[in-house]
Amino acid sequence: MKIVVSGPLQCGKSSFIKFLDEKALNVEAKARDNKFYTVGMDLGIVRLNGFDVFLFGTPGLLRFKVMRDVIIQGCDGVIFIFDAAHPEKDEDALIILNTLRKIIGVDTPIVYLANKQDIAGARHAEVVRSQNYLRDDAVIFSTSTRTGENLKESVKYLVNLIYDNYSALLTVLRSYETDIEGLAEKLEKNPVEMRDLLNTLEIKRFIEVDRLKRTYKVKQGLKLLL
Repeated sequence: MKIVVSGPLQCGKSSFIKFLDEKALNVEAKARDNKFYTVGMDLGIVRLNGFDVFLFGTPGLLRFKVMRDVIIQGCDGVIFIFDAAHPEKDEDALIILNTLRKIIGVDTPIVYLANKQDIAGARHAEVVRSQNYLRDDAVIFSTSTRTGENLKESVKYLVNLIYDNYSALLTVLRSYETDIEGLAEKLEKNPVEMRDLLNTLEIKRFIEVDRLKRTYKVKQGLKLLL
């Protein structure tokens, strides 16, 4: 499963991923102001219910739009971080968010964070929602990457939203684990389309494919959540 962590410059994206995975990769460079900025991406792994969730962090500098566009491709969900302590970053945040929405479409779930709640004067999550015109039903957590407040909870919530998106398909998959031909007939897909579907689901770690036996298994963690 691929989750993208995005937001404006120095809102806490790398810290978010690092808190969840101490061994996370970060491609950064030192700027003239002696600060380090992500110029490539972050990559961390969180293990939930026995399988891996991959966290991809995007650069926050606006000029790295191409890199963000590449990273966002094929994601299952997005954690979008607002800097609750620095409202002047909201303009850049909305530029990034609106571009991101055009790429992922309306069906990919987004969970929002109002980060840096450990800083005095940080805006409440509902204030961040109002000032950035987020929908009333948008899910937004008050978080701190220093204290860990609501970081794990936000990921678990997003993962459950992603499960909901895939639940109907996963229920069908579970019924045809030893009958790929029957699954193809059920889904009305030709052999090439079935190959691509199974490859995609395997890459996302939703299933394990046995190509010799022409069978697959839905990952046990997913079965438990259905």
